[in-house]
Order: sequence, then structure tokens, then C-alpha cells
Amino acid sequence: MSTSDLTQYRDALRRAGNQTYEFLKPALKQRWSRWGLYVIAIYVLLGIFGPYLPLPEAFTSVQGANGGYAKLSRPSLAHPLGTTSLAYSVLARTLYSFRTSLLVGLLSALLVIGIGVNVGLVAGYYGGRVESVFMGLTDLMFGLPFYPFAIVLIAILGSSMINVAIVIALVFWREIARVTRSETLSLKERTYIKSARAAGSSNLKIMYYHILPNLMPLILIYFVFGITWGILLEASLSFIGLGDPDTVSWGLMLHNAFSAGALTQAWWWVIPPALALWLFIWSLYVVARALEDNIDTNVEGGA
Repeated sequence: MSTSDLTQYRDALRRAGNQTYEFLKPALKQRWSRWGLYVIAIYVLLGIFGPYLPLPEAFTSVQGANGGYAKLSRPSLAHPLGTTSLAYSVLARTLYSFRTSLLVGLLSALLVIGIGVNVGLVAGYYGGRVESVFMGLTDLMFGLPFYPFAIVLIAILGSSMINVAIVIALVFWREIARVTRSETLSLKERTYIKSARAAGSSNLKIMYYHILPNLMPLILIYFVFGITWGILLEASLSFIGLGDPDTVSWGLMLHNAFSAGALTQAWWWVIPPALALWLFIWSLYVVARALEDNIDTNVEGGA
């Protein structure tokens, strides 16, 4: 790669970064989206540092004052959020779940964006038979029921956190593929794209240097939605017993409470993971909606 090509790609990255920053600024001005960003920031900090707090291990049974295991203990000074039927600390497991949800959400979003954007970009740019094949595959995925598909794939691949993220991504790339293809169809007819083509730029350079940076606001919105889908669906799969049994997540905590018949008895086992999950999904949703309202004035066609 020549020096001029490296300079051009750096300029493209700088332009995409500036466009993303300008796109994010209005989200800080709206009250609910601003609060959503604050909550997300707290969740990120808890996900990073929560497992290092001086708390019991997530899979370690704690003991009570009498020396026995503190099974289904109500909240107290020793155990602020009580314990489970196996004497696990609810506070410790809730905090450990922040990291699990963040990792699954981020991995799912990256895979959704990676698959969907590339499918939509190639289909929209090349058109013709290529578009027919890629969009036909996308339409096929829209007719695929998620949970039966997830059950079959997880039975084949195994119930690991990475496999759960892969299963989620293999279904939910379809929406951003359609939107990316639609935007690419519009952008490829702009004057600067025709000028780049006339100047001898390759198809890959036109797609990933000229068109892709102008899709960054759109990609950012679906990245946030991808995190939301990943966290919510991981919790759903864990609740029905398809999650990774070697990790701790909010969905798995609710599954364990349900399996132990404690949903209506041990409220302290149910409310913390349910509230943490709801608050995270709400925060991501209000931020994504604020960005969605801002997209029309920020997706530009200039190079």
C-alpha cells in the first residue's frame, strides 16, 4: 500500500470519527438519553471492576453465623442482597453478571455489524445477480424463527458465551443489511462516487473508503441496537436453559430462581437481576432512539 493510500485511509478514518462525534453530541442534550448514557457508563465500570470487589466468588457458597451454609437468607448486613438456594451471594452474582452481559452484548453487536454491513454494502454497490443472491438470503433469514434456530445451533455448537453471541448474530444481521443496502444504493449515485470511479479507484476502495464512512451514524445506531438485542436474547436463552452454565448472567439467575421454585418466595433473588437487566435495556433503548431521531440530519453524502 502506497503512502498516498495510507494518507487517504487516515483521512477517511478521521472523517468518520468526526462525523460520529457530531452525531453523538445531540444525545447528551436530551434528558432521557443523557441519563441513559450515565447508566451505561456506570454499567461499564461495574462490568470492568465489579469482579475485583471484595465479594464472595460467584460460585462459592457462603456461610451463615451458625457455621452452616446460608441458604435463601434474606438481605442483611452480611449479605446485602441475600443468598440463593445454594447459598450463593445474590450481590456477587449480580455484579459478576454485568461483565457477562457487556461481553455478550458487544460481541453480538460486532458480529451483527460485521455481517450485516458487508452484506448490504456489497449487495447495494454491485446490484444485479449479486444483490439478488444477498438480499434473497436476507429475506430467507427474516423467515427464520429465532428460538428453534437457536436451540438447534446451540445443541450443535454447545452452550458457551461465544456460541450464544454467534447464534444471535446469525439471525439479527438481516435488518442492518437491508438498511445498508438501501443507503448504498443512494450513495453510489452521488457525484463524488462517480468521480472516484472515473479516476480509476477500485470497487473495494470506493465501498470502504468513500461509502462506508458516510454510513457511520447508521452503523452506530445499529451497534447500540445490536448490544440491546444481544443482552436481551442472552438473558432469554439463559432463562430457558440454553445459556452458558459456566458463567453468571442475569438470565441464568432468573432461570435458577425459577427452577428452585423461588420466584414468588425469595424476592431478593429475583428483583436485582431483573431490575439490572431492565435498566440496562431501557438505557440502551433511549440512547438508540435519540440517535435515530438525529440520523436524518447527519448522514451526509459528501466525501
